[in-house]
Amino acid sequence: MKRLLRFVLLIALTQHSLSPANAADYLRDVKPLLEHKCYACHGALKQQGGLRLDTAASLLKGGESGSVVIKGRPEDSLLIDVLTGDAGFQMPPANEGARLTSAEIDLVRNWILDEAPLPEEESPQTDPQSWWSYQPNNRPPLPVVKQPDWCRNEVDYFVAAVRDREGLSGVPEVDRTVWMRRVFLDLIGLPPTREELHGFLVDNSPSAYETIVDDLLSRPQYGERWGRHWMDVWRYSDWYGSRAINEIRYSQRHIWRWRDWIVASLNTDKGYDRMIREMLAADEISGDDNSVLPATGFLGRNWYKFDRNVWMFETVERTGQAFLGLTFRCCRCHDHKFDPITQEEYYRFRAFFEPHDVRTDPVSALTTEQKDATLGQVLNDGVALVYDKMPDAKTFRFDRGDDRFPDESNPLTPGIPAALGGSVDVSPIDLPVETWYPLLRSGVRETLLEKADAAVTAATETLQTATHAADKASAKLTAAETADRAASPASTSEPDVVLHDDFSAARPDKWETVNGTWTYADGRLSQTDVTSFATMVAKTQLPADVHIHLRYRTLSPGTYRSVGFSFDYQDKGNSQDIYTSIGDSRQSVQAFHRVDGKQTYPTEGIVSTSLKLGEETGLDVSAVGSSLSIDLNGERELDYTMPVERRNGRFALWVHQGAAEFLELRITKHAESVETLARKKRDANQAVAVAEAELNVARGEVQSVRKRLAADVEKYVNGKLDSAALPNEARAAELAVAVLRAQASLAKAGRDEKQKAAAEQALTAAKEAATAATGDYTPIGEQFPRTSTGRRSGLAEWIVNRDNPRTARVAVNHIWGRHFGQPLVATPDNFGLNGRQPTHPQLLDWLAAELISSGWSMKSLHRKLVLSATYRMSSQAQSREPTALAAGVLSDAKANDPGNRFLWRMNSRRMEAEVVRDSTLFLSTRLDLKMGGPEIPETDGEKILRRSLYFRNTPNEKMLMLEAFDVADPNGCYQRKESVVPQQALAMMNSGLTLDAARTLAENLSNAKQPADFVTAAFETVLCRKPSTEEQIRCETFLTEHSILLETDATQVFSAGGSAKRKPATDPRARARENLIHVLFLHNDFVTVR
Repeated sequence: MKRLLRFVLLIALTQHSLSPANAADYLRDVKPLLEHKCYACHGALKQQGGLRLDTAASLLKGGESGSVVIKGRPEDSLLIDVLTGDAGFQMPPANEGARLTSAEIDLVRNWILDEAPLPEEESPQTDPQSWWSYQPNNRPPLPVVKQPDWCRNEVDYFVAAVRDREGLSGVPEVDRTVWMRRVFLDLIGLPPTREELHGFLVDNSPSAYETIVDDLLSRPQYGERWGRHWMDVWRYSDWYGSRAINEIRYSQRHIWRWRDWIVASLNTDKGYDRMIREMLAADEISGDDNSVLPATGFLGRNWYKFDRNVWMFETVERTGQAFLGLTFRCCRCHDHKFDPITQEEYYRFRAFFEPHDVRTDPVSALTTEQKDATLGQVLNDGVALVYDKMPDAKTFRFDRGDDRFPDESNPLTPGIPAALGGSVDVSPIDLPVETWYPLLRSGVRETLLEKADAAVTAATETLQTATHAADKASAKLTAAETADRAASPASTSEPDVVLHDDFSAARPDKWETVNGTWTYADGRLSQTDVTSFATMVAKTQLPADVHIHLRYRTLSPGTYRSVGFSFDYQDKGNSQDIYTSIGDSRQSVQAFHRVDGKQTYPTEGIVSTSLKLGEETGLDVSAVGSSLSIDLNGERELDYTMPVERRNGRFALWVHQGAAEFLELRITKHAESVETLARKKRDANQAVAVAEAELNVARGEVQSVRKRLAADVEKYVNGKLDSAALPNEARAAELAVAVLRAQASLAKAGRDEKQKAAAEQALTAAKEAATAATGDYTPIGEQFPRTSTGRRSGLAEWIVNRDNPRTARVAVNHIWGRHFGQPLVATPDNFGLNGRQPTHPQLLDWLAAELISSGWSMKSLHRKLVLSATYRMSSQAQSREPTALAAGVLSDAKANDPGNRFLWRMNSRRMEAEVVRDSTLFLSTRLDLKMGGPEIPETDGEKILRRSLYFRNTPNEKMLMLEAFDVADPNGCYQRKESVVPQQALAMMNSGLTLDAARTLAENLSNAKQPADFVTAAFETVLCRKPSTEEQIRCETFLTEHSILLETDATQVFSAGGSAKRKPATDPRARARENLIHVLFLHNDFVTVR
């Protein structure tokens, strides 16, 4: 019976294996699975366990464990057991990608069941070392092409050769107007003016195209246009974190200087190689050139506040992607699964950057500071600079990429992936003084004296103000004493009201809450938080001699239930105070005093009284000089002399360990008493003494700065400090300032005996120190390491070496992609084995060689590309010439190459976000062409009409209009996304910027009197072409009919609305013209580069 069942089962399995529905084809079904899931460990790069799976033959051969496939017997095949986990382990490993699904395993199982048939021809996986991007970059010869007359320069030969190979033929040359708009937008990011268009159309000289290109490349807008491209690739982002509390978490403050360096470098045609050197190591190779140092923003942009390892990971990986097309993020954890790069090589690459840190160098000693929420005081302006702060920092490989498990047994030295060839020479670099001592830079050190001189000017003005105030105080005291002796009658005029509040509504202009729960309701102010001294402070200063009237009720919650107020209020630790207390056992009204946080309650200031909870209390207090009187509910309770000296201060309400509701406050001003005026005169005289002392300090500081600066310049800049004279003079001047500062502290101490004693002690010590004959002076500013490791400059030299197989190829691929709408390598950030192969490999190599031989000149490459016949092609799939079709020369390119991979036509593409906005402003003559400067808030995009690259762009903050048109993602944008969605048309239609542009442009074209002339002018201005006959007729009809509609229907007259600043025209004819131009700005031809 068992034999019969086995036989039936065998028959069933055999029939199953032969069933076409269940058959698995090796090349179609199995090989792709193995390639995707297994080649990384069992392919050309690696053969773990001696097993190779990149051909069916090697699969059947097996490895160190023997055969993994038993033909016809999947249940006995180790491969199936490993894929399912029945072997005791499962592949691929859980942390290295998704495992095969049941359906995918069935495909492998069915192939084995069908006796694992081998394909007739199968090539093993290509040796990674032979992949195109690991090969040397050699200039190929020009290929032979079928139509050499079509070629305008070398670029065209390579394009034509590929088309010949594919049996494709190119479309005709584009109209001159389309080419002109295309090249303007490509090179400067702005469309041509109508005058420029007409000038080009009538220029029939052989050099007409060259003239246009050379002019565009010489314009400063070229650097802005291509600066934005490279900012994409290099991940430019303004600083971000939490702007609400001014906390930076990513990137660098003042990184806009890197953006401006990019623009300036492109405009001067600085070599691409030099730009890389400066971005990676400006401090090491050009530390004495202030204009170059911002280039290290490329590295500073990766800074991350909370985790240095995240910062380092980003630095390593983004450097690899940007310059080498090298994606090796996976190598944090393990060897690369496709490329011949090991995990150790990843961390050796990191070692180039391990010592570096970031800092902000001053551009002027006069620069003010701001407070970062966590970093403290930071400069309001400066140069964000990378430097080697920790030359001895060690690099370790992290086990599985986890920084908790560094392999400290094997510190790694800097190194590059061996597969890319070459070597790196790393030697320590002695830095110029300007790099390690930034305040000694020319143009900066001079501001030290300016700052010191400015301090003298300010101190002089302070002394003059203080002297004037003292004279005025003296005169008022004299007048008061004279009036007092004459026994002048008291004034009968109404007293001046200083502050009155019935607490019926909140008055944030008058009060600020310190703590507690203060609420306004039912015409009164309540404080219900039973806490220690819940306080609300008036914002204005209180006169010294005042009468204070306060009505309130004490409520039941609490213990002490103290309700009162402060005058002469400095803070919660310094004030004069009056309050009532309704405790459970006693009630009282009291005066007490707070000095430096200590509270004193004189016995003579305490009066027991009878008070009840919930009853209204009226408190009237007069403070005249040191005299204090308290009336409670109309009865005099206390006449008192305050033991604490009066000070100018504010008024505060408070409740301590209780709750209360306040009904009214009225503070009136008494005529100043002789006692108060005498105090003010004394204070004014002390202020004069302090101001005189501070002026002496400022004058001494000028001498100290001058002497120390002279010594530092002679010692470090000139390098010839031959005697001790200058250092001794610097030390003497510095110690003299210390004496002057101690004298100023003594003046500030005034009558405070404790402070006075400390100041006298400090003055004695300063004078003794000033007599010392020897010692060092304090340098004029902060100093940093005087040498750098040379690691980053060594790495940069390897990257830009002409023998590096990647760098030039990556650069020209980016440039080509921006001009032609698609790069030659479709994965511009990944030239590895899991990236794409170039569509035109010889062209890519020729362009790379051309870039290098031109001195890495990008302008030269741009010129070559945009003057090619390839660039002049139409983007439309034109009909072929009848004779060519008859001869069978041209194939149906649209059918055979629908994606235009082989460039039989030009690619049309949508404008980038910045070009849409900038062009709209430019055509209406509203674009502000000012260059450079700090980033502009992204929210000001419709108020400040600068070019778009100058507005803040971070992962958190993007201009809304630009975001609608796919503005660059600062986290990584090696190739712009390009979407066409309805929201873009809506953004343009409703944008106040677009409406204002349409209205302005309509006015600018008002000299076109006839509708036909206006339509032509509008099309040529906005779309850079004449209207078709149909468009002309329709637009003229629109102008006529719309004008009549606007004139006869008053409901169509709208205000500017939205964010538009300019009101629409009141004249119906002008309004119709505005609306027509608005429609043209919404036209697909406007936002499309043909």
